[in-house]
Amino acid sequence: MLTFDKLKIVANIEAIEITNIDEFEKIERAGSVSALKYYQETPCLLMIKVDYEEKEVVIEFCGKILGKDYPKLISVETIRTCFDNINALGFCKLDVEALMEADVVKADVTKDVCGVNVPQLTSYVRSHISNYHQFVSRIARNGNLIVEKNVTTRKMKKRMTIYDKGREMQKVENKRFVEVNGLQHAFDDTCRFELNLNSKEQVRSSLKIDNNKLKNVLASTARPIHDFMIKVIGPANGPENGPVMLSSKKEYITRLVLQDCQYDLEKVEAKMRELYPQRGTNFKKVMEPYRLMMERETDNGSDYIQTILEKLV
Repeated sequence: MLTFDKLKIVANIEAIEITNIDEFEKIERAGSVSALKYYQETPCLLMIKVDYEEKEVVIEFCGKILGKDYPKLISVETIRTCFDNINALGFCKLDVEALMEADVVKADVTKDVCGVNVPQLTSYVRSHISNYHQFVSRIARNGNLIVEKNVTTRKMKKRMTIYDKGREMQKVENKRFVEVNGLQHAFDDTCRFELNLNSKEQVRSSLKIDNNKLKNVLASTARPIHDFMIKVIGPANGPENGPVMLSSKKEYITRLVLQDCQYDLEKVEAKMRELYPQRGTNFKKVMEPYRLMMERETDNGSDYIQTILEKLV
């Protein structure tokens, strides 16, 4: 079952009834109200825009709208609770059945996995990027690992974030939400995988569906996070774990190159691209000795990542 931490949907304007207009910001054009907008960031993200010109309502919300059920995330089983909780705020009434026909224009597919050493996984992913021209990885200031496709067009851009969810929920800005909803320790030892789909085309292709209807998005049986990880990570088929024994001059030189590049395979590949001709060179093959040596140096093998991938299905 797919789960999400954020959805942005667009529905027919008839899917919402305003019950307290004072809660909305009025957007005027040519002396008349063209739209109404409600926005809040705490205790959870919620944005509702009623566009009278386009005759549509845009709703963006995150999993925290579920309150005490936040660990369950947004899914086919919890979506009605999300809408019921929005209705309970008292300023609008959403037609749940109509919203199931809404188009999903953005989605953060999310998977929480317990028992993962986040720093170790971060190190593994960064050292096993299959193609440093196709994928870019970086560590954010908050320690989160971000991996994204190296493309310029928005509709083709796809980003995955891996982070310690338990640590995030201990931050000051989440303290009240956690206490009010009794979620102390609910995310302990939890590694979160979050895949941002920022266009209708990305949603369709990643979830393997024909249209963007909310009911179809929630019913998808695709494995987008697993599939993205498979594309990002190079094959882990090096030698068995154990102490590194250098058996040749070639292996010695391979280790020296790794040391010179601070064991950063992205730097190694950049160096190799300076030394080899761009046309006709199989850089995946060129990089293979360095990947294998890195696996031996860091004591990581195929069994480790295979265990992670199985949890992402």
